[in-house]
Amino acid sequence: MSPQIIDISLPSTLQAAGQARRALSTCVSDRDLADEGSLLLSEAVANAVEHTVSDRLRLVIRHDTATDALMCAVRDASAEVAAPAGGPGAGPARPAMDSAVYESGRGLGIIDALSAAWGISTDGFGKWLWFCLDGAGPDREG
Repeated sequence: MSPQIIDISLPSTLQAAGQARRALSTCVSDRDLADEGSLLLSEAVANAVEHTVSDRLRLVIRHDTATDALMCAVRDASAEVAAPAGGPGAGPARPAMDSAVYESGRGLGIIDALSAAWGISTDGFGKWLWFCLDGAGPDREG
């Protein structure tokens, strides 16, 4: 089977994460992969909505049905890159503090912890935040 690809534009609003999750659910039938992908996609979209002044976001989802590999990418109109310590483009590490101190800023850390690979790149018009899930997570191994 060939890969399934979704390439859509979303408004940069609070509803965008839900729209992105619905788009992902149309091409991923494995429940565990869809749940994990939805969590990470929600974080990526929320990051773009909260931290940029983009009017629209571009969402690309690629699901390889043969291997169950999933790639999701979110593009916003800001070329500014901020990432957690240790991640792509990371700045200085934040001091260790109780998680209750930070009301936000954990989304990229979640993406880093749960994805097989991820990154941030600029394209001259904005930036892409992308992540991959390899389809062989602990709950999906055969």
